[in-house]
Amino acid sequence: MDHITNAHRTCDLILGVGDGKMTTASEGAPFRGVQYGASVANFYDDKNMAPVNDTWHARIPGMVYYGMDWLCPNFSIVLHRQLAKLHGELTVEATIQQVVPIVQTGDLHVAIYDLTSMMMSVANARGANETGPKMAYDRQFVQLNMTKLFATQPNII
Repeated sequence: MDHITNAHRTCDLILGVGDGKMTTASEGAPFRGVQYGASVANFYDDKNMAPVNDTWHARIPGMVYYGMDWLCPNFSIVLHRQLAKLHGELTVEATIQQVVPIVQTGDLHVAIYDLTSMMMSVANARGANETGPKMAYDRQFVQLNMTKLFATQPNII
């Protein structure tokens, strides 16, 4: 968080910062959303998530979410509906099957991180010479063990 706050920021983004090892409230929020821009680096958790709007960006205990962008009501409404339905039972598999294809988020690329098990599930849009569904959210996901990948030594020739 210090690195993000003190960085020379040049573009507007929404980021997510998580730690799969945090287990108690005294350690802080295990996941935060970040409103990131040239003039701001605002951190949000499930208790102070912004923007505040009970109609299209309602809070869900233990969750921080953004539907496409900071102010994107149509995606946020659908994302909230799916996350609320799966509250307490949200898994990588449920996200792949019941969140991203319903919300239709991730047409080019989708990455789902399980920070506790250090696994990443990723799908990309159909390439020019490939067959199958066009959008990433409708394609096969590949699971990557990030612990093993981070431990891999570079192959220097």
